[in-house]
Amino acid sequence: MKALWASLPFLPLLLTAAPRSFLAHDEGYYALQARWIAQSGQWLGPPWWDQVVFDRSIGLPWLIAAAGRLPGVGPWSAHLPSLVAAVACLLLTADLARRLLGGAGAGWLTAAVLALTPLWLDYAHLASQDMPLLALELLGVLALLRAGEAPQRPWPFLAGAWIGPAFLIKGFMVALPVVALLPFVLLERRAVLRRPAFWIGLALGWLPVALWLGLSLQVLGLPVVAGLWQKLLYLSESDVYSAGPLYYLWNLPANTFPWSLFALAGWWGWLAGPLERSRRLLLLLYPLLMLLLLSAFRTKTPYYGLQLTPFVALAAAAGLRSWSAGAGRWARGATLGAGGLGLVLVLAAGAVLWPGAPAGRLVAAGVADLAPAPQLFPLAAGCLGLAWGLVPWCRTGPRRLGALLVGPWLALALLVQAGLFTDRSPRQRQALERPEATAALAAGPIAAVAGAPLTGEEHARLILVALASPRLTPRIGPVERVPPGERVWIRRRELPAGWPVRLQAPELEPWVLAQAPGAAR
Repeated sequence: MKALWASLPFLPLLLTAAPRSFLAHDEGYYALQARWIAQSGQWLGPPWWDQVVFDRSIGLPWLIAAAGRLPGVGPWSAHLPSLVAAVACLLLTADLARRLLGGAGAGWLTAAVLALTPLWLDYAHLASQDMPLLALELLGVLALLRAGEAPQRPWPFLAGAWIGPAFLIKGFMVALPVVALLPFVLLERRAVLRRPAFWIGLALGWLPVALWLGLSLQVLGLPVVAGLWQKLLYLSESDVYSAGPLYYLWNLPANTFPWSLFALAGWWGWLAGPLERSRRLLLLLYPLLMLLLLSAFRTKTPYYGLQLTPFVALAAAAGLRSWSAGAGRWARGATLGAGGLGLVLVLAAGAVLWPGAPAGRLVAAGVADLAPAPQLFPLAAGCLGLAWGLVPWCRTGPRRLGALLVGPWLALALLVQAGLFTDRSPRQRQALERPEATAALAAGPIAAVAGAPLTGEEHARLILVALASPRLTPRIGPVERVPPGERVWIRRRELPAGWPVRLQAPELEPWVLAQAPGAAR
C-alpha cells in the first residue's frame, strides 16, 4: 500500500488521454518500420518501403510491432515500449539511490527528480530507442552493484545479460556504458568476472544478436548488413550533427534545469567529503567517463545526454537533501534564488495572460505549432512560479523541498495532460482526422511516388501521411511508373495535369493524395 501511494504522483506525468501523433524523425520512422514488420511478417531486416535498410538495429521496431499485437493497447502501442522502459528507469534509479545514497526517502526523491527532468520526461513519451537503452544500462549498473552484495542471486547473470539486448536497441552505442563501467568492474567487481553466471548471461544476451545478424547475412548478404557499420562511420565523420567538444557541458545542464544546479552541490559534497571507493566510482567516475566518451564522438544530440540524467538526479537528490537541511550560505542563496525566480515567473505569466497584452500574442505565435492551447504555457509557468515563490516562506526543510518539487510537478503534469509530450504533430493530425480526409484515406490502397530526392521536411511530412494511410503499398519511383487508377501520395510540383486530387490540405504540403487516370488494374 505504501508503494502504491508513493507511485501516484508519477501517474499524471506518464499516463494521459491526450491525443497522440508522431514526431516524424525519428519516432514516426520507427512506427512505420514496425507497421511494415507486423504486416509483412518479415521480422529479419529493418524495412523501409520496399527495401531493407540496415541503418540502425532492429530491437525497437520489434518491440513496437509486438506491442501493436497486444489486445486493448490502441493507438499508443508505439509508445508502450518507451513508457514501460521509463517506469523501469524510475524503479532502477530509486534502487540505486537507496544503495548509493542511503537514508530515508532517497529512492523516492531521486526518482521524483528524474521524473521532473524535462529531457527525461520528453523521451519517456517518444517512441525512440533512447529510453529502452537507458533502462538496460541502469539494469547493468544495478546488477554489478548488487552482484557484490548478493552473489548467489541472479545479479551476476544480469550483469552480463543486458549488453546483447542493448545492442539490439541502439547498436554500437552500447560500447560507451560498457567502457565507462570498466573501472568499477576491475576495481570492485572482479569476482563477478570469475562467476559462470556472468558469462552465461553474457552469452545468452548476445544469442539473439548473433541469430539476427547470422540469418541476415545468410538471407540478405554482407553488403546490406554492413549498413550498420557504415552508419557508425558516417556519424563519426559527419559534420551534420557536430557541435563541438563542449556541447554537453551546456546542453545537459539546460535540459536538466533546475536539478543540474543542485547536482553541482551534490557532486561537490562527494568530492570534498569522505566517500567509499565503490560509490565514488559509480557516482563520480562513471558519469564523468560517459560525458567524455559522448563528447569525443563527433555526432552530438540532446538524446545522447539522456544516458546521464539518472546520475544528475542522484547528485541532485544529494544536493537537495543538503539544501533542505539548510547547511551553508549556498543553501540560503538557493532558497532566495528559488523565491526570486518564482516571483519573476508569476509576473511573466500575468503579463502574458493579461487580456490584449502584446506578450500574450508573442507567446501564442511562438507556440502555435504545439498541441496545448497557448494560454496553458503561462498558466504552467504561473503554477511553477507560485510554488517556488513560497519556498523562502517555508520554515522547515521538508516543506521547502515539497514546494520546490510541487511547482515543476504541477507545470509538467498540466502540459503532459494537454498533449505537449504526446501530440507532436497536432496540425497534421487534425487535418488527417477530418471526415473528408478519413474517407479518402480509407477508400483503397495508397502508394507514394517521388521522382526527385526528398528534402528533410518533405520526408518528415511523407512519414506522417504514410502513417495515416490504412493500406500502404510499396513506394513507386518516377511518376511515369504509376499504374492506371493507382492512388498515390505525390508532391504537388510533380502532380501531372489531369490527375484528380482526392485529398489536399495546407498542413500536408507538399503532399497531396491523387489518383492516376484510367481504370485500376
